[in-house]
Amino acid sequence: MKANIKLDLFDLTPLRVQALLRNVAEKLDGNANFPSPPTSAADLAAKAATLEAAILEAINGSQAARAARDARVMEVRGILRSVADYVRMVAQGDAAKLTTSGFELAKRPEPVGVPGTARDMQARMTNSKGALELRWRTVHGARGYQVWMTASDPNVEANWEAIGYTTKASHLVTDLESYKAYWFCVSAIGAAGEGLQCDPAMGRAA
Repeated sequence: MKANIKLDLFDLTPLRVQALLRNVAEKLDGNANFPSPPTSAADLAAKAATLEAAILEAINGSQAARAARDARVMEVRGILRSVADYVRMVAQGDAAKLTTSGFELAKRPEPVGVPGTARDMQARMTNSKGALELRWRTVHGARGYQVWMTASDPNVEANWEAIGYTTKASHLVTDLESYKAYWFCVSAIGAAGEGLQCDPAMGRAA
């Protein structure tokens, strides 16, 4: 998988935007990997100095000073996006090159294995005759859930029957005998396969 750089500019404070700009300016100065950025290293450094001055002026300053700082931040964000696009285009996913750009590398997504086991399984009585609402906690990496039921001993694996599939952490079971004990559980299903069945919950429908 190709590497990439992280650019969450709107999550950064003005000081952190300024620090990023200064770091990129220093790293790109004379960098053979990125010989012709859309804004030169010298101009980036000058913009960083101007933004730093605007930030200092806005501390305990007037509303106009804060507005001027915000305008500088918006300008710098645009410059950083342009430079980042250039860096990505030149590096073509080469992590070794990207690390010399001054931008932080984005975390690579890790593959999710077989989903874990659902927890807090509940079988709730509803206002409808013969119906129970099942609920459980969502499982990381699950694309859906296989719903299982038995009206016999829940400790016997052969007694369980698959009665439905849902992409939600809930499921409505209907056509049950009133006040008869039923046991329910779910198994989470993800890209890598099906997880273990959760601890069962017993319910009785009205």
